[in-house]
Amino acid sequence: MAHLKIRYNVPVIYYHSIGPVNRYWYRNFLTTLPEIFEQHLKFLVSRFSVITLKELWMIRSGYLKPVKNSIIINFDDGYLDNFLWAFPLIKKYGVKVTIFISPDFVDRRKIVRSKKEDESGFLSWDEMKIMEASGLVDIQSHTMTHSKYFISEKITDFHNYYSDYLYPIGNLYPEQKPYYIGNKSFKELIPYGYPFFEESSSVIARKIEINPEFTELCIKLLKNYDFDNYNFSEAFEIIKPYYFNYLKNNKLIISRESEDDYRKRVHFEIAESKRIIEEKLGKKVEFLCWPHGDNNEELHKIALNLGYLMTTKGKAKDSGKYDPSRIPERMGIDFSTWYKKYKTILKLNAYSDKSPYSELMKILKNVNTFRYSR
Repeated sequence: MAHLKIRYNVPVIYYHSIGPVNRYWYRNFLTTLPEIFEQHLKFLVSRFSVITLKELWMIRSGYLKPVKNSIIINFDDGYLDNFLWAFPLIKKYGVKVTIFISPDFVDRRKIVRSKKEDESGFLSWDEMKIMEASGLVDIQSHTMTHSKYFISEKITDFHNYYSDYLYPIGNLYPEQKPYYIGNKSFKELIPYGYPFFEESSSVIARKIEINPEFTELCIKLLKNYDFDNYNFSEAFEIIKPYYFNYLKNNKLIISRESEDDYRKRVHFEIAESKRIIEEKLGKKVEFLCWPHGDNNEELHKIALNLGYLMTTKGKAKDSGKYDPSRIPERMGIDFSTWYKKYKTILKLNAYSDKSPYSELMKILKNVNTFRYSR
């Protein structure tokens, strides 16, 4: 029996970390305090019906009737605090959520932790099984590695106390990735002065390999540099003549990823994460969230051909056409000021295709586009 597919949009709220702020974690801007998260849940359940991504797909495909005032809740990355702090509140309010995880970041130990223990890190498979068994949590794919790779000869930074070091170090020591948050020596796995280059998300990056001789030279030249008063421009001036010499002699980049190798790697990112999660949790993986929002229509089609039902829209170029296989544009919630709360409510209504909110949101987007393009 044929089912009539319908246009159906719904606000998708997303979070990362839920818990007390870990002041030693350099990405703690991703954390939402538990009391704030509970405040959000109270608001959402009082005004909306929380549905799952599978229910969204079934409604769009004509297998279920539309749910009035529906909303979806996602979590990205699979942090341990999703189990310790978010999960109890998820059970308290009876909401169904999706957590997108990357197998490369899963804690490899057979372990189930409590709030009395170390609260830093990522989920283990055993902790995910407990959440899945509740019927409230759906574990889905965030690709295999959730990484970034160097893509050009443009130097963007030198490793220092405040550098964004996760991906450069994680690519060198992938076995350390699940434990980097609680590992205070993680950033010491490479020395200060290690050069970082322009990078891009693993699914769209064409990887390059930097000459290790140049990397060692930078570290040597900056060995006595005062990193307590680090300034990129100053540090770059020290290595500048050597940098341009390597460029001039085409010795800085020693290899570039071929298109064939790129396609094989992307296939691995999308397919292997699906396979591992299905194997470890004994379930179907049908939804994919693109890390950093980076993707395009070709990647989306690859995912669909590999068995995914929907992927996030992220930063993909807007074709202007409604695509039922795309998870609607996601948004955060901010009630910290009256203006931000008003803006959040406006977006919730607009993302539900409610009039006149959707029309007003389009006008505001056009105004902002004009303002920043001048």
